[in-house]
Amino acid sequence: MKRASMKITHVLDKSTLLSFELDGYRITALPPFRKFRALDIPWDHDEMLADESERLAKSSGSRKVVHLAAGQYGLPVEVHVKRYNFKSLIRLVLRAGRKSRAREEFDLGWQLLAKKIKTPRPVFLAEALGAVAKYSLIATESIPEAESALERWKRCTNDRQRNELLAGIGQFTAVLHDAGFYHDDFKSGHLLILPGRPSSADEFHVIDLLGGAFPTVLTNARRASMLHQLANSFIPKKHSIGFRAEHRHAILKAYCGSESEAEIWERRVARVRARKA
Repeated sequence: MKRASMKITHVLDKSTLLSFELDGYRITALPPFRKFRALDIPWDHDEMLADESERLAKSSGSRKVVHLAAGQYGLPVEVHVKRYNFKSLIRLVLRAGRKSRAREEFDLGWQLLAKKIKTPRPVFLAEALGAVAKYSLIATESIPEAESALERWKRCTNDRQRNELLAGIGQFTAVLHDAGFYHDDFKSGHLLILPGRPSSADEFHVIDLLGGAFPTVLTNARRASMLHQLANSFIPKKHSIGFRAEHRHAILKAYCGSESEAEIWERRVARVRARKA
């Protein structure tokens, strides 16, 4: 009698990460990304980089970001790839002995996922070998067609939609703080959600983690700073998108759960706003 074959499903979590050396880099990757040729990407030629990538998201002296489609450079799925580098020797020397920027972001991503907080999964890390390494790369799985909280706000057509979004944002921020996470560039553009999904706290993904941390103590001052950054990101300098003081208050009320606590956080956020004015 023919025996039925057993289907084995491998859960690709942090425990499955592989580590090896290649062309002067230490590589850490999930198994399906072992053959990802990130080192072959023409990082130093912007014109070629734009031609060969699905999208060149950012190019600056210290960081380049590209979006790659499945199949490019041996990729199994769409990803965002960042290459960090140091513009000056002094910054490179000061950084010696510390984690690379890509490693910091890679570790933070896995820490958030371990706490059941959504963020694009880090799938590939490459760090140049040596005590003083100029380059480091990280790839994270893409969230196709995701929109930011800011983009969703602009699409809201009535108060019900806006109130649902503000409540979800406030509650998601509380989840981050309950987990002890501090994001030093916490803005609506760094909160992603899939179109067609409700604007609830469990639907949001947080991105751009570099500079974030899990401090020993997450102080009220740091919490208030994040809340100020978040509200302020809905107020562009050149034009209004309809975000007002009552909308900030709605976020704060959802964040802390009561009107009386929201008033306390209003004062804390106001102190941050005054310092930055």
